[in-house]
Amino acid sequence: MVIVTYSEARLVKRHRGTMPIILTCPHDGTETPPGVTERDEANNPPHCGRFKNGRDLRAAEITERVAQRILESTGLSPYVVIARFQRRFIDANREARCAFVDADARPFYDEYHSGIAEFTQELLAQNDSRGFLFDIHGTGVIEQDPADLYLGTDNGGTLSTGFPRSRLFERHGLHGLLAAVRRQSLTPSGDPIFQYVVSPADAAATETPAVNGGFTVENQSDRMNCVQIEIAKPIRDDDTLRGFLVEDLAFAIPNFVRRYAPF
Repeated sequence: MVIVTYSEARLVKRHRGTMPIILTCPHDGTETPPGVTERDEANNPPHCGRFKNGRDLRAAEITERVAQRILESTGLSPYVVIARFQRRFIDANREARCAFVDADARPFYDEYHSGIAEFTQELLAQNDSRGFLFDIHGTGVIEQDPADLYLGTDNGGTLSTGFPRSRLFERHGLHGLLAAVRRQSLTPSGDPIFQYVVSPADAAATETPAVNGGFTVENQSDRMNCVQIEIAKPIRDDDTLRGFLVEDLAFAIPNFVRRYAPF
């Protein structure tokens, strides 16, 4: 069986892909970066918004499994960049001034974002300046907007000029493909059919601000289409549903992308 292989430097895993897709995962690291001061409420820099240091449990596993399944099904692999350092020390999805509190953290942070930048440049050069980045996260179920998956684009702001947000919701769009999934599954409630609830519900609905896209997708959006994928905890915590999601993302992502960045 073909395997997605990774190199690693400064607690950042990388895989150089063969299709115009980058998968990133900033918040599921478990390693302590040597010499780096831990972030907390007290040392959170001013004007950096709400302090967060929680781990997006199993987001990295999902990212790697999706990359592997794409390779198995297509013979090609996405580019992948995964932070292995703990978010308690470095938040890779914030701008540098808000991501860490001492200079020793900078090389780890830069390794993550330079990896994304390098892969972006290479990908676009080889694919007629077309490509997609999917930033994979975990979230709780949002009470005001309960869903299994949240797709964030800053309401279209992280999509390229000329790529309308409505395309996500078309039958062959990312939202369209995921929302259409129906799977046989005996859930604890006894319901035999599982189907994702994907937020926002349709192209007319606005994205929930807490999950509408962070620094990575904003930072890369001037070069390519970027979507933040937030996976709700009940999906990440359930072995069966997590397995479904891996299969479904591995199908939906490349089939969506190839319509606009053929490979």
